Amino acid sequence: ILINPTSRPMKWRAVDWCVELNNLFTKVKNGGKNSNRSVERIILESPLVQVYRNLQGLVQQTFAHTHLTTNHAAPNMQKTFAKLQGRLALNSPHTIIAGRKTQYQIDDLSEKG
Repeated sequence: ILINPTSRPMKWRAVDWCVELNNLFTKVKNGGKNSNRSVERIILESPLVQVYRNLQGLVQQTFAHTHLTTNHAAPNMQKTFAKLQGRLALNSPHTIIAGRKTQYQIDDLSEKG
């Protein structure tokens, strides 16, 4: 059985490649060090690895990064910039609007010297 995790033409992989990738995340990247690097600990944390990977995917989708693999994305930022431009146009953070409040206070340190 072949799957295409990158959705690119001719980038098919065997299913066991994805299983091995998950094993890599579980054992190497999230396996811990010293006393935390035990079979019991890895088995205990393996569901958390999948939750963490799902959260990474959710963040990538939120920021219009649809490449959900460990491969680096092509340097085309047009979609990201278009989404950012839409958010800036919607919220107008660069325009002074009377009565608009902020939850953050930024001190002017230039007056303090």
